[in-house]
Amino acid sequence: MQKFKEENNFSIDLIADRGAKIAKDYFVYWFAHGGGGSLNVKQAVPSKFLINKNKKIVWTYIGKDKTDRPSIELMMEAINKKILNPFE
Repeated sequence: MQKFKEENNFSIDLIADRGAKIAKDYFVYWFAHGGGGSLNVKQAVPSKFLINKNKKIVWTYIGKDKTDRPSIELMMEAINKKILNPFE
């Protein structure tokens, strides 16, 4: 994530959710087939949140399935509008 941040000249922090702690806190997970298809296991829903410096969620993207993720362009547009230039 640090490399991605540097390559895109982001001045915002990026957080990865290893262990799905944030997904559980925000209830963005579902039960899906796992363990060879015989068990239902919790899986994190691909989700993106932009949180401003006042700790307010200003934009969310909740995927429809495990492959649904926003494009880099959509995320950069949201970052620009909601974080970097919110009053334009």
